[in-house]
Amino acid sequence: MDAGTLSALAAWAAAAVAAGGAAFQFFIGRKQANAALISANAAFKNSHNAGRHKVAEFRQAWINKVIDTLCEHHSIVSTTPMGQAPFTEDERKLAGLRTKLGILLNPDEPDTVALLKEIDQIDNSKTDQEFANGEAQMLVISRRLLKREWARLKDELAQ
Repeated sequence: MDAGTLSALAAWAAAAVAAGGAAFQFFIGRKQANAALISANAAFKNSHNAGRHKVAEFRQAWINKVIDTLCEHHSIVSTTPMGQAPFTEDERKLAGLRTKLGILLNPDEPDTVALLKEIDQIDNSKTDQEFANGEAQMLVISRRLLKREWARLKDELAQ
């Protein structure tokens, strides 16, 4: 074998080894890029889930606050003797609770408007029958409103 042939074979072998190395590097680079993409997608999903859970926490806190405010308001109204004004401290508290409900609830939702109307009717009821009717309506409306919010909360967490 002459020197030119040997040199050509050596160059061919070196080119084959270089091509093999390049192919291997391409293979490894592709695997690393896919791994990075999977990692980025997982990080995106985690941040998205964290945001949804934070919104859910805020919504649940709001639901709890509405329930507590409704209960406190109703406890004062239902323990005040019929036809009599509440005690001065209770009057202030009732006014504050009614205002708080007006702020917490969405005034554009029909259930909110109906609930606040029922609360006002309960506050101004003169007979036990008026009170009982208003109380029953208030419970129906508030349960419907809170159920809808609970369903919204569950839907947000499921996405």
